[in-house]
Amino acid sequence: MWQGSGEAWPGTSWADPVHRLLVRLGWRVTLVPWGATGAEHRGRAGVLHVFSGGEEPVGSGSAAMLDRLAAVAAALGTAQQDGCAVVGICLGAQMIAAAGAGLPPRPVAGGGEAGLTTVRGAEPGVRDLVVATAHVAEVPEEILAVPGVRHLWSNPVTTVQGFGWGERVVGVQFHPELSAEEGRRAALSFRQGFAAPPVDAPDQAVDPRRTLQTILRAAGAHRLVADRERRETPEVAAAPAVRG
Repeated sequence: MWQGSGEAWPGTSWADPVHRLLVRLGWRVTLVPWGATGAEHRGRAGVLHVFSGGEEPVGSGSAAMLDRLAAVAAALGTAQQDGCAVVGICLGAQMIAAAGAGLPPRPVAGGGEAGLTTVRGAEPGVRDLVVATAHVAEVPEEILAVPGVRHLWSNPVTTVQGFGWGERVVGVQFHPELSAEEGRRAALSFRQGFAAPPVDAPDQAVDPRRTLQTILRAAGAHRLVADRERRETPEVAAAPAVRG
């Protein structure tokens, strides 16, 4: 778990809810804090690399951002060799597009969104989701012209709400890890800081456990579980726990 900058709400980093949900799903997680190099995990094979949301712009040029973009590039390189799975959430998705395709995020034309929203499946077999969201920048539509990229989710605010890249990489602009209550809390904090327009979809449809599992499967993370069940490996960052 690669933590992004800033807080979802006071006292809670953007990585914390993802971390907790992954643990509940049976994953064993190592956290790389924002600003730490995580050198021993960079490009590591056999693990799920999750890049969380955050608030520092991709183009800030800070040492922390440049270092994290290098970590994203390394993970993508391993994923291209079928060696790991990669999931980027919000800022994480923007970093995947920037580091992997040279496409920096752009401001959202309508000013963004913060709250609960519905994202529609953009290709056959991809179901609609009701999810938490908080963003004022977005992955540009040009990512869809990159070879191997498929369009997964969209909504009226942001065309590329989710994309897959090959069989091992998924980026989502929304926050699959947040419950309805957490989504509203994060949205309130985000609107105060970034003035994103509010959205308010039906909260009873928000199911972070099922949504995150959908995204992990789209990124091929279930194959890591199958591989681990076939052979024993040392504990590694974000490797799935052995069930037995």
